[in-house]
Amino acid sequence: MVSCIFVIRDKRLWLTKIMYNAISMKPIKIHPCERITHCPELVAGTGIFSMKLFISWLLRMYHLIQTNINSPQQIWARIRIDMGCRSHLSFFSMLFLYIFAYIGSISIIQKSFAGESTNSEIMGKKYITFYQDFLKQKNQQELKSLEEIKKQAMKEKTVEDQIYSYLGLLNVAVDADEKSYIDIAIKYLKPKKAKMNEMQSNLFRIYYGEYLYKLKDYSGTILLLKSLSSKKNTITFPLIAPLYLDALLDSGLKAEAIEYYRVHSSIIDQNTNWEKLNDVLVKLAQAAMFFNQPNLTLSFLKKPLLFYPLEKSGREAMNILSKIECSGGSLGSLYFREENLQYLSREVYKRIGKQADSRNYILALVGINPFNPIPNKSSDTLNQQEKEKILGIIDLLMSAREYDIAELLLNYLSDSKAYNDLTIKDKILDMQGRVYNALNQPNNAAQSYYKLFTEMPNSKLADTARTKYAMSLHYAGKHSDSANFTNQMTLFNAKEDQDWFLFWQYYLSNQLNEAEKVGKNFLTQNKKESTNTKFQYWLALIDKKNGDKEKYSKKLTEISQKNSDYPYPIFSRWKLKSSNQKNLMNEGLKFKDFYTSKNNPFIKRKLKDKNLEYIRKLVSYNLNDVAMIHIKKINLKKLKKNQIIMLANLSYMATDYKMASDLARNNFPNTLDEYGADEIWTEKTNYWKLNFPLAYWNDVQNASKLADIDPFWLLSIMRAESLYYPLAESSVGAIGLMQIMPYTGINISKHIGKENFNISLLKEPSQSIAYAAWYLRMLLKIYKGNYLLATAAYNSGPEAVNRWIGQNNSLSIDEFYENIPFQETKKYVSKVIGYLDIYYRVQLGNSEGYNLDFGESLPDPFTKLNIF
Repeated sequence: MVSCIFVIRDKRLWLTKIMYNAISMKPIKIHPCERITHCPELVAGTGIFSMKLFISWLLRMYHLIQTNINSPQQIWARIRIDMGCRSHLSFFSMLFLYIFAYIGSISIIQKSFAGESTNSEIMGKKYITFYQDFLKQKNQQELKSLEEIKKQAMKEKTVEDQIYSYLGLLNVAVDADEKSYIDIAIKYLKPKKAKMNEMQSNLFRIYYGEYLYKLKDYSGTILLLKSLSSKKNTITFPLIAPLYLDALLDSGLKAEAIEYYRVHSSIIDQNTNWEKLNDVLVKLAQAAMFFNQPNLTLSFLKKPLLFYPLEKSGREAMNILSKIECSGGSLGSLYFREENLQYLSREVYKRIGKQADSRNYILALVGINPFNPIPNKSSDTLNQQEKEKILGIIDLLMSAREYDIAELLLNYLSDSKAYNDLTIKDKILDMQGRVYNALNQPNNAAQSYYKLFTEMPNSKLADTARTKYAMSLHYAGKHSDSANFTNQMTLFNAKEDQDWFLFWQYYLSNQLNEAEKVGKNFLTQNKKESTNTKFQYWLALIDKKNGDKEKYSKKLTEISQKNSDYPYPIFSRWKLKSSNQKNLMNEGLKFKDFYTSKNNPFIKRKLKDKNLEYIRKLVSYNLNDVAMIHIKKINLKKLKKNQIIMLANLSYMATDYKMASDLARNNFPNTLDEYGADEIWTEKTNYWKLNFPLAYWNDVQNASKLADIDPFWLLSIMRAESLYYPLAESSVGAIGLMQIMPYTGINISKHIGKENFNISLLKEPSQSIAYAAWYLRMLLKIYKGNYLLATAAYNSGPEAVNRWIGQNNSLSIDEFYENIPFQETKKYVSKVIGYLDIYYRVQLGNSEGYNLDFGESLPDPFTKLNIF
C-alpha cells in the first residue's frame, strides 16, 4: 500500500510518501501562507493533507476552470477562498501537483487490479461474479413479487380492497425503482382519488411524492405533501415530515426548510436514519450560511462533524466550518477544534480503520507528525501538565493501535532523569505493559507489570498489575510460573475467574493432578451451571489423558445433549465424533419460510381486536411501513398474552424481525424441551421461530448459495451482530444487519465489482447480507473451512486470529478457544456457535443439534488472499 500526504511545516508544503511504514520526505518548494492550514482539504491544524481529499479538491478546481474558462479572476478568487488566504500557488505548481496526484492514483489503481486478479485466480470466477449474480437473482425475485401483488390487486372484489392493493404495489415498486409497475399503480389510483378514505389518500400522496422526489421533481413533491406537512397528529406524519423537508431543501426553499425543521425537528430526527439525517443537517447548515447565520450553521454541523467526521456529511461539515473560519474566524469553530478534539479523535479512531491515509489522519488529530513523533525538547524539561498531555496522546494512540509510536513516546518519558520521582511512573509502566503485549512481547510486558507492583505497591494500579503480570506470563507460554504466582494470591474478584485461571494454567503446563483438584473443588462449591459445564468438559479431557475413557465418554455425552452453555456441547459432539449428523446445509438452502406466506393464520383470518385487525390488513396489502408505525404506538401493557403473540407475528410479517423477536422473547418465553419443529403453530414452536427468525430469508438463501456457506451460520452472525436490526450501528462504527466496518465494505466492494461504494449501502439489508456472505466465504477459504476460526475473524479481524494461531499453533481448536485473549471475541464465538445449534433445532427440527468438524489441529491460515 502506498499513500501520500502533504504536510505544512515551516510554511512549506512537503510531500510525504509512505510505503510499508518506510517514510521518505522531499520538499516541494511552494510557499502557501500560514492560514493554508485552515483549508477544508486539511484534516487538522497540524497541516496534514489526505491524498484523496487533495485529488477531490483538484477535480473541483478542474471543473471550475472548465465552466469559467473565460473568467480567470473568478477562478483564482475561488481558489483563494478555498485556501483560506491569498494563495501564492502558481499555475505551474498546481499543474505539477495535479500530474503527480494523477500518476499516484493510477499507480494505486494498477496495484488494486493486480491484487484483484490474484484473488480471482485463488477463489475462482464464481466468486468474482458473486455480487452481479446476487443482484440479478434479487431483481428477478422483486419482479416476481410485484407481478404477484399486481395479480392479487386485480382479483380484489371491492374498490376499497383494490385501492389498498394498488397502494401496496406502488409502495413496493417505488422502493424497487420498477417504473413499469409504478405506472400501473398510478394509472389505477389517480381516477380513484375521490373514492379513497383519508388514510388511503395520504398514503397515495406519500408514495407518489417519493416517486416524484426520485425523479427530482421536488416541486411536485412539495405540492402533493403541502396540505399534510403540518398535520402532526396523523399516523403517517413520520413518513411525511422527512420527505417534505428533503423536497424543500433540494428545491432551494432554504428559509422554509430551516423553519420547518425548527418546528418538526423531533419527529424528523426520530424517523430518519443517521446518514440521511446528517445529509439533511449539512444542507440546513448550507442554507443557514446563505442567510449569514454562523451560529445556526454551527448548531446544524455539530452532529455530522463530531459523530461522523469521516463520512461524506462529516467531510462537507468540515468544509463549511473552514469557510466560516476563513471568512473571518469564529468562536464556534474554535469550540469544535479545541473542546471536542479528543472526542473527535476517538470517533475517527473508531471509524477510519485501514483506509490508505488513516494513519496520517489519526496522527494529525493528536498533533503527531509521522516522521518525528518525539517532542524536540528533553523530557527532563517537561512540567507535570505536559507529561500528562503526552500520556493522554499515548492513550489515544493505543486506542488507534499505533503501538510502535506509543512505545517510542513511553520510552521518551521513561528516559527522564527524574523518572523515578514522577508521580506518573505507574501509568507509564502500566501503558508499557499494554503496549508490549500488543506488540507480542509478553516477557517485556511481564517485566513492566512486575516492576509496577513491586516498586510501587501502594499505587492504585498495583492490584491490576499483578493480574496483568500473571496474564502476561500466560501469553509468554510460562504457564507453570503463572500457576505458581496465581496460587499465592487472589488476582480476580470472582472466585470462578480465579479458579478457572489457575485450573487452566495447571492444565496447559500438564500438571493434570493439580488441575483436577482445582476443578473438582470448584464443582463442589459452585452452583452456576454454565461455569460448571466448562469445568466438566475439561475434567472429562483429563479423564481421557489419565486413561479413563469410559468416564470421559459418559461426561461428554451428557454435555453434548445440552442446548445451552455453548460452545461445550458442540465441542463434546466433535470429540465424540458423532457420525449420525447429516449435512443439512443443502436443506437450509431449499427451506421455505412459512411465516411470511399467506397461510400464516395470524394474517389469513380476521382478528377480533380492531387495532390488530387494521394492522393485519395493512400488512396483507404490503403497507409494512405504515403497519410498523401502528405497531410501535400500541401500549403493550394493555394487551393480553394472546394479543402480544398476534402482534409479534404481524411484526414478523411486516419484516420487522427485531420487533418480532423482542416481543416473543420478552413476553412468552418457552424452553426447547420437547420442541416439535413440525408443529408450526403451537405457542412453543411459534415462540422459537419468532425468536430465531428466517430474517430476510430470500436474500440470505441467495447469498449463501452463491457463496457456498451455511445460511443458518449467516443468520446466527446476523443475530449476534444486530439482533436483526438493519439500521444498527456499533460504538466502533460497524454498520447494518451484519455490522460491517466501512473500511471492510470498501475492500469488499473493490473485489466484487461494486462501483461507487457508499456507506449507506450497508444499511440496506440485502446489501449488508451480500457483503457479509462474500466476506465469510473468504474467511472460510483462509481458515480452510473452520467455522470457529472464521467466526472469530469476523469479529476481531483475520490479522488478530492469524496472530493467535501463530502463538497457539500446537493447541487443539478447543484449547485455542480458551486462549482467545479478547473476551469480546470469545463470547462472540460462543454466541454464534450456540445460535447456529439452536437454528438447526428450531428451523430444521434437528433434535441432536449441530455438529462442527473442527479437525484434529489448527489449520495454517491461507494468507495469499490480499484483501484485508
